[in-house]
Amino acid sequence: MIAKGTFLSWLVVADIEKAVKFYTEIMGLELKEYNKEFGWAELSGAQGALLGLAQENIEYGMKAGTNAEVTISVDDIHKAIEEMKQQGVRLIGDPNEIPGDVRMQTLIDIDGNMLQLVQNISLDA
Repeated sequence: MIAKGTFLSWLVVADIEKAVKFYTEIMGLELKEYNKEFGWAELSGAQGALLGLAQENIEYGMKAGTNAEVTISVDDIHKAIEEMKQQGVRLIGDPNEIPGDVRMQTLIDIDGNMLQLVQNISLDA
């Protein structure tokens, strides 16, 4: 697998509206995307990667304040998943897709950290 880079890291937050306010008004980041339906926001500064905020979801094991997640971008998520399986990497659940936007697969690294492979399908259209 060839990683394209790390363009986004994200945090789980208890109240996404309050978190967006904190990161924009106090931390000085600019809100780039906000999707209330998916409980997701993306922010950035003048330079660097994006910071994602995900609404806490206990059902999916996403508890506020317990994990920051780094994403690794790939060209073909299905190929990357197969390569990860062949290497014995522990995958969490099935791939998720936000139609027309991204495909994602969560995995666990050798130290138990959660990472996420991401394919930006909006660029494929």
